[in-house]
Amino acid sequence: MSSCEIDNFKAPDATIQGTFYDHNGKPLEVRHGASYIQSRELSWAKDKDAYVAPRRLTLQQDGTYQNTKQFAGEYLLFPIEGNFFPYWSSASITDADEREKSGIVVTLKSGSVITQDFKVTPYLTIEWVGEPTVITEPNGKYIECKVKFTRNQKTGFNRPDVREANFHVGRTINPQASRDGDYFPAVRTITNAQEGTELTFRTATPVKFTNINYYLRISMNCQTAAGDNTTNYPGMGQENYTSVKKVFVP
Repeated sequence: MSSCEIDNFKAPDATIQGTFYDHNGKPLEVRHGASYIQSRELSWAKDKDAYVAPRRLTLQQDGTYQNTKQFAGEYLLFPIEGNFFPYWSSASITDADEREKSGIVVTLKSGSVITQDFKVTPYLTIEWVGEPTVITEPNGKYIECKVKFTRNQKTGFNRPDVREANFHVGRTINPQASRDGDYFPAVRTITNAQEGTELTFRTATPVKFTNINYYLRISMNCQTAAGDNTTNYPGMGQENYTSVKKVFVP
């Protein structure tokens, strides 16, 4: 009770926020809570050689992020280990310090609100084909939808291979968190040859409830390209996503 004085250090009140955009200028769809931003405070160290452990900032599923409790200071923000090609300029850069130089330095003042966006190239772009449909059969109602994917390319990097796809069906705007595994119990293997073709996804069982909305999302991931270990990038296996679709089941 008598060992400490009252902590009078001012609470953090600076805000850093922004959006991840893909190479086409659209917000990047991610897994809700994905920690794809490394934040290292440069102004904390007493000298230039001191090491300050980075923290992670998390993203919403629409690619936006916001942290309203940052201490004033200078920060290096560095996209890392996401569902996109490495942020640095070339696959030949292997030194961690050299990679971090591709990050962005921002200065936060007390009470300030700074917006810092990032542009990345996702491994895959997954697009809806038409609208989801509800199919009525004697044993119940099924949800069906179609998508197609494009493998993207970033200059200086080879493309990995596609691996698997998943159909997330839930009852909230975050269908991955509320996903009912009975509707799509096993991931689906996909191949590079299916790029640009329409892929149909359908619930494996009838929906359990009617007269409500369901929320849908398709995810796909990649793996190291066969015979090309240079494509084993940090974060390999992170999923790319469609936007979220809402469908009403009468």
